Amino acid sequence: MAPPKKIIALTPLELNQYQICLFRREGKNKWHIVKILIENAPKSKVEAIEKMKLISEQLKIPWQKKPLKDVTRKRLHNSEKRKARKQAQLAARATKPPILTFDGTSLGRPGVSASAAVIEMPDLTYHTTTKFLPRAFADDAEYEGLIIGLEKAKELGISKLEIKGDSQMVIYQISGKYLIKPNSKFLDYREQVLNLLSDFDDYSLCWIPRKQNKLADKAANKCLKEHQPTYSKSFAEEYVEYLIYGNCNHDL
Repeated sequence: MAPPKKIIALTPLELNQYQICLFRREGKNKWHIVKILIENAPKSKVEAIEKMKLISEQLKIPWQKKPLKDVTRKRLHNSEKRKARKQAQLAARATKPPILTFDGTSLGRPGVSASAAVIEMPDLTYHTTTKFLPRAFADDAEYEGLIIGLEKAKELGISKLEIKGDSQMVIYQISGKYLIKPNSKFLDYREQVLNLLSDFDDYSLCWIPRKQNKLADKAANKCLKEHQPTYSKSFAEEYVEYLIYGNCNHDL
C-alpha cells in the first residue's frame, strides 16, 4: 500500500505545546506543513489526539499519533541563520580596508613564470589580476605579483590596504626586516614597490602561510597553465640556461 501524500499530525512547539497541522510528503520520511489547522492544541497530548481524530474524520485525511517536525521550517530557519551570519560578516568586513594577497610561481631558475594578485573588497567581492613572465625566477614572480596588485588597487581608487603574501623575502624586504645586498636586482623591485605604496594613505604588510594564500596561488597557477602551452624554449636557450644557472644559486 502506498504511503499517504497528506497526513494530519501534531507538530511540537516550545513548553510542551503542540499544533495540529496538515502535512504533505516531501520525499522519503520528509514532511512539510501545508496548513496549520489548530494553532493552540490542548496541552494534554491525549486531548490533542482526540481533537486530531475528529478533524481527520471531517477532512477524510489520515492521521498519526507520532508528532512530525516541519523540515521546510527547519530549512528556512537554517537559511535565515546563514543570511544573518553573512550579514554579520559583511558588517565586520566593512570596517576593515581591502585585503591584497599576491603570489608568484615559476617552473625554472629562471623559467616560465606567472604572477597574480587578488584584492578582497569590504563587500566580499574580489578583483584578480595576473601576469605571465616568459623568463623569471620565483622571487621575481612574487615581486611582480605584489606590483600588479598595487597597480590594480590604485586603479580601483583604494586608499587603505592590507597586504598579505606567503613570501617572507618580499614582505620582510619591503618592511626593512631583511637587508638587501648592494647591486641586487631586488633593490629596484623594492624601490618600485615603495613608490607605489607612497600613493596610499595607509597600508600594512603581513606574512601568511601558503595555505592561507590559496586565492592568489590558484590564480598564478591558472595563468601559468594557460600560457605555458603557447611558450616553449629552444634547445639553445635551454643549453645556455644550463651553463649559466645549472650549478649555482642566485643571491638575494
